[in-house]
Amino acid sequence: MSDRELVNLIFLPGFSTAEMITKVSGRGVGMDVVKTNIERIGGAIDVQSRPGQGTSIHVKIPLTLAIIPALIVRCRGDRFCIAQAGVVELVRISPERARDAIERVHDAPVYRLREQLLPVVRLGPALGLGDAPDSADHPLNIVVVRADGARFALVVDEVHDSEEIVVKPLGEQLAHLSVYAGATIMGDGRIALILDVPGLAQHAGIVRDEHAPRAAAAPTPAPAPAREFGELLVCSIAAGRRIAIPLTSVARLEELPASAIERTGGHEVVQHRGRVIPLVRLSAVLGGCAVQDPAATDRVHTVICSGATGDAALAVDAVLEIVRDAATVAGGPTAPGIAGCALIHGRVTDLVDVRALIRRASGGEHGRPTAA
Repeated sequence: MSDRELVNLIFLPGFSTAEMITKVSGRGVGMDVVKTNIERIGGAIDVQSRPGQGTSIHVKIPLTLAIIPALIVRCRGDRFCIAQAGVVELVRISPERARDAIERVHDAPVYRLREQLLPVVRLGPALGLGDAPDSADHPLNIVVVRADGARFALVVDEVHDSEEIVVKPLGEQLAHLSVYAGATIMGDGRIALILDVPGLAQHAGIVRDEHAPRAAAAPTPAPAPAREFGELLVCSIAAGRRIAIPLTSVARLEELPASAIERTGGHEVVQHRGRVIPLVRLSAVLGGCAVQDPAATDRVHTVICSGATGDAALAVDAVLEIVRDAATVAGGPTAPGIAGCALIHGRVTDLVDVRALIRRASGGEHGRPTAA
């Protein structure tokens, strides 16, 4: 066995350095549990050890587990997180002024902040938690947030400190709730939902939903500004071409062995969490690239994406980075599956239309088989 294979013995279930098995030895959490849980979220762990020099442990965590600073607020006893990138300022109004602080214009509540009228969204009713009972003893806590260039006042019960949180995607059962961007586990072990500020604005009617259905005769909409894409996962495909995928559409990053790719109905598919989903090789679908022979690679980097019509595994050459608000739209759609192109760190990058690719994989030339 090689040195690395010998070191990897510590990840075997039941491994112990004790000379004899007793009632005490092996009662802790073994390294096999650590390795299993890291790989469960798509990560990897590697141990390198040299006698007399030391041991280094490398843990790789998927990019989808982003750490962001967030403001913690409370509403009806539950905690929620707001990404600080969308927070403009905090306003606390004394109980004496709270009753008259909210004005009404055409029966819509507004708050006057330095002679600017801001629409008011009460978090409790917006989330279906009900409004707080009127009380003259409680101050009014307002979080001024920004969504798609529009600012509005979000009324919450309490404002807590800012924390750095690990963003975890919501499950399929909750993915349709546009007011939530994900979830996180707080320091006390309890779950807190992350609010999607643009989703709240659309839910309250403050901004228009750009993805709402339009008339059949309407022309193809222009590409959305880069700020509407939010965080982008930048990858490379054949011939060094760079593409960017909205991080909100990314469910998981996986490196699959070539043997995991199967064919049915003349199309490539992979198994993902008990389901069969299509494999979309972006180099071939987007065109304009010299496609590498699939048999020439032992491992395939895939980005598991979710859409309204299902899931698909997008095959890329490499995952490069996550960028935030670094894209400048430089052109419109250039091909099916491309929403436009942008300049990211001075490089031309194609913005992938995930919905179009999944629709194409589901019913187009990359037909999607049905799992048994």
